[in-house]
Amino acid sequence: MRNVDLEMFKAMNNIGGSGTTYPWVEAIVRLMRPGVAAIVLGTWAFMMVTGQDSAAVNNFASAVGFYLFGDRTLFYAQKK
Repeated sequence: MRNVDLEMFKAMNNIGGSGTTYPWVEAIVRLMRPGVAAIVLGTWAFMMVTGQDSAAVNNFASAVGFYLFGDRTLFYAQKK
């Protein structure tokens, strides 16, 4: 089961890395990931500071947080 998860995370990391398109297109696609993550986490932080609570925003922010930190943790755990 963990191998399936590992393969899924490897596929997510390799998306857009085929090099068959123009280099600027690939650069823009790769730059969208941190931009979207910053927007989502910024929205979540704003909602927490202002006292608004939304389950949808909390869930989306937790998914982004796992994408940023959880997959790296899983890769390092697999190496040991």
